[in-house]
Amino acid sequence: MPFYKEYRRPYHVYWDVLSESEWETRCAEYRAESARQKALTARTVDRVVIGDQASERAHRLQGEKHSSGLFGGRHWRHAPDGWFSYELQVPPDGNAELLVTYWGSDVGARVFDILVDGTPVATQKLDRNQPNRFFDQLYPIPPQLTKGKQKVTVRFQAHPGNIAGGVFDLRMLRAQ
Repeated sequence: MPFYKEYRRPYHVYWDVLSESEWETRCAEYRAESARQKALTARTVDRVVIGDQASERAHRLQGEKHSSGLFGGRHWRHAPDGWFSYELQVPPDGNAELLVTYWGSDVGARVFDILVDGTPVATQKLDRNQPNRFFDQLYPIPPQLTKGKQKVTVRFQAHPGNIAGGVFDLRMLRAQ
């Protein structure tokens, strides 16, 4: 609801109150995260903006029994007892890593395989991996799966009775 329509309803504004040392710590954390994001962007060959219709269409989203939603201000995609896939560009030299962002408090039946052009590269289990925060997981991709190719298909396939994802960010990176 627009703020101008709230004049007859009570509302509250909350502020973080920090000491000088807490403020300095917060600023240092912000600078470190900003530097990390800048380095990540420099290594990024391709990125799917999860939940963005244009980005997902451009990366040829396909799947069965998949859906998306919003959590913590970020979009996710998952597939209960199903799968979803995207096409991503790869570096010309074939040295690539896949970076996937997950919510660290996901629990339950969340075991799934990650496949590149039909070849399994990892099995991921989400079970309170890093509680109460988003975390990035890197998956090295064998060069024989990317060498000489411009694009590959990355597929998230749920194990029977499990959920694939939720995936909050997906990037193809140049390997370090």
